[in-house]
Amino acid sequence: MEYKITMPALTDTMKVGKIVRWLKNVGDKVEENEPIVEVESDKAVMDIPSFKSGVLVKILAEEGDEVPVGEPIAILETEPEKAKIEEQKTPEKSEEKKETEKEETKEKEEEKKEIKVEVPEVEKITLPEGTASPKAKLLAKEYGIDIKKEQEKGNLPSPAHEKDIENLYISKFFSKKALELVQRYKIDPKELVEKYGKKITEKEVKQYILENNIPEIKEISSIQKSLINNLSKSLEIPTFHIFEDIDASTIPHDENVTLTVWIIKIIGDTMQEHYRTRAKIRDDVYEVYPNSNISVAIAVEEELYAPVIKNVNQKNLLQIKEDLRTLKEKAGQNKLSPEDLTGGTFAVSNLGMFDVTQFDAIIPPDYTGIVAVGKEIKGHMKMTFSFDHRIINGKDGALFVKSLKENFKNKKYIQNLEKEIKK
Repeated sequence: MEYKITMPALTDTMKVGKIVRWLKNVGDKVEENEPIVEVESDKAVMDIPSFKSGVLVKILAEEGDEVPVGEPIAILETEPEKAKIEEQKTPEKSEEKKETEKEETKEKEEEKKEIKVEVPEVEKITLPEGTASPKAKLLAKEYGIDIKKEQEKGNLPSPAHEKDIENLYISKFFSKKALELVQRYKIDPKELVEKYGKKITEKEVKQYILENNIPEIKEISSIQKSLINNLSKSLEIPTFHIFEDIDASTIPHDENVTLTVWIIKIIGDTMQEHYRTRAKIRDDVYEVYPNSNISVAIAVEEELYAPVIKNVNQKNLLQIKEDLRTLKEKAGQNKLSPEDLTGGTFAVSNLGMFDVTQFDAIIPPDYTGIVAVGKEIKGHMKMTFSFDHRIINGKDGALFVKSLKENFKNKKYIQNLEKEIKK
């Protein structure tokens, strides 16, 4: 029986997924829950498993394709014997089709008899030896490049294509660093060759870039594209802000547990006192979740991720620290799972470690709010709270912030949290 593997919704906001790499080829056996393809969602790259065992008989989306959620990307045959039969089976032609093909063949043969074509003698072109496409060989002859020798030296791939020959020829006019710069800025190298006509240095390319005001071309990743789309959605949320100075002088300065871990824990416990911070709006109802699930902004090079620490209210500081470490490690390897990225209702963004005193953060779609945390100065932190007014009104937001401030200053509460990790 044929089973269609479809593009899954890996996050709450995902609309389209990009095929990064197929882990199985057509004809391969696939076990249930075995990873079959890598997909880039709006937040991370993930391994997608097959939910059934069988044989991969057809791939419907190639690497690099972007496929809407729910659309089929491959076909699995759950009965391997049937897949084998189908691969060997040749469809029978109908009698009508056979007769039509005979008539067409007869007509073509008659046409060949009637048409006499005189073919002029063509000058024989001796192309260079080596493994390459016909166009590549013609270009190599024009440029005087010995394909075979260059392949033996490792300067050309095998088989070589037209672009490879072009790049090799151009490289003779550039230093290695200069050529890298040309490629990064997507400059037509012929322009520089015509201008300088000699071995071109990195300095000359930089000067050419400045003189012509040439921009560097950087691709936008699928994760960044999704972030841009989500920011547009976030602007539709009716938002209000509360700006507060939080006294965090009771928090112990311990290298073992960072300030970010303390902030997550205290916010998670405070959310238990204010149910609206644990809510999502669905049509005409609020869905209120029992646990405090907090999304934490994590930057990896130029990418921004927002994985979720689950059940913060049930965990101690060391458990939260370990969760945060694991999520950062996964983000760095592009291995965050759908489970890691979904389920949050409140978010934390901390730029204090970058020496930022105060800033504002945008509420992620489907979240009730977010807090932007500035750096600690003499035991105090500037926090900016952004709330979705459809779920939390001014009074609700003020009461939540009031409770949070009290918990930060509650020495007994802080000491109990510290005792838990020293047992």
